[in-house]
Amino acid sequence: MKEGIKAWLRKQATDEKSVILFLIKGYFLLTLSCFLILMLPWSQQGTLSIVDQIFFATSIVSTTGLAPADFASSYTTFGQVVSLFFIQLGGIGYMALSSFIILKQVSRLPSISVRLLRLEFNLPQRYPLLQFIYSVIIFTILIEVVGAVFLYYGFRNEGMEYPIWNAVFHSISAFCTAGFSLFGDSMTSFKDNRLITTTILVISLLGSIGFIVLLDFWNRLTRKRKRITLTSKIILIATFFICFMSAVLVFISDASLYQSGWAGWMEAVFQSVSAHTTVGFNNYDLGQLGTASIFVLIIVMIVGASPAGTGGGIKTTSATAIYAVVESVLKKRTHILFLGKELPDNNLYLAITTVAFYLLLLILGTWGVMITDGDRLGFANVLFECASALSTVGISTGITGDLSDGGKLLVSLLMFIGRLGVLTFGFVLISEAPEMRRKPQIEDIAL
Repeated sequence: MKEGIKAWLRKQATDEKSVILFLIKGYFLLTLSCFLILMLPWSQQGTLSIVDQIFFATSIVSTTGLAPADFASSYTTFGQVVSLFFIQLGGIGYMALSSFIILKQVSRLPSISVRLLRLEFNLPQRYPLLQFIYSVIIFTILIEVVGAVFLYYGFRNEGMEYPIWNAVFHSISAFCTAGFSLFGDSMTSFKDNRLITTTILVISLLGSIGFIVLLDFWNRLTRKRKRITLTSKIILIATFFICFMSAVLVFISDASLYQSGWAGWMEAVFQSVSAHTTVGFNNYDLGQLGTASIFVLIIVMIVGASPAGTGGGIKTTSATAIYAVVESVLKKRTHILFLGKELPDNNLYLAITTVAFYLLLLILGTWGVMITDGDRLGFANVLFECASALSTVGISTGITGDLSDGGKLLVSLLMFIGRLGVLTFGFVLISEAPEMRRKPQIEDIAL
């Protein structure tokens, strides 16, 4: 029996599609487990429908943060603790935690675990996997603990009840870019508390830039490596540029924010970083934002965070690769360059496919929700909601609770796909083509 299971696992590890299905089944089981536990009488303190419970479970495991009802008043303390546990699993990836446990028992990971980890975190084939696993656990604990300490003082100074629990919950929620809050208005009540808002921003940024960057900087500080990798440089440049430019555009696009001066600028910065990191907290009623600002945030959410992190979206590296292609074509270069380095063709193809498939899913998802709820809620609100779901962001213009059951199920599907990654989902849908025995004939086309 035991040998049969081992043989089956070895066979699964050699099949690319089976590995992807393994990952999907894992997240489905996590979501199902979360749903079943939250359905228990001692988890709830409200009367949520089955569809709302499915929505909550999917949003929790995918670390999105969209909620059809107030989270804190819907669940008991037990339900909130369970939710936090699944947020942590969904944020750092269940394969990272399970692999860490396996490594404590044996010195080598099973081949299927290796394949799943590389798929879940989009890691290069030659990336040091064992060091990466340990860095995920260590950085997660360190950042969340330090973040909780700062938030504790912030909440205590505000006179909040249970400051320790609030600090721990929001620190984990921020680092996993989940966006779930124990406060009905998210971070709006604390928009003038710089300690709380700055801590939330820093934690979410550390989660969104990814463990590759964190590990790179650690190796650089400990002199194990002379310089950081090109991937880390791309991520840091893209993150700074997107956060700054989107904050400027949101600020000047909304009359209310612009007229508020410095306070309005800080709110624009918080909301732009929240959209980019896909953390999903808000310190401003997004229903009051103008259409131009909403449009900016949609673009930011589509780009999303960075690979090997806790955020969603098409990722900063994919967006940078597309930019490099456009720049190189316009400059009539024979190679695709960024920061003086040539980008591999395979990575460029993956980036283009990721963007194309993401946009296809966003179009289909928006179309579906428009059929169920578009006449009531409006196109801009529905597009914003679907982009927030597919990029696992969690900010909303306030329509989540007003969605019909059909709309909620469609948005739940988008959140689930967003956590897996649109390209991972695409690999399952499209069967592998037969291997070409000879190179096909090349023929030019008009573009």
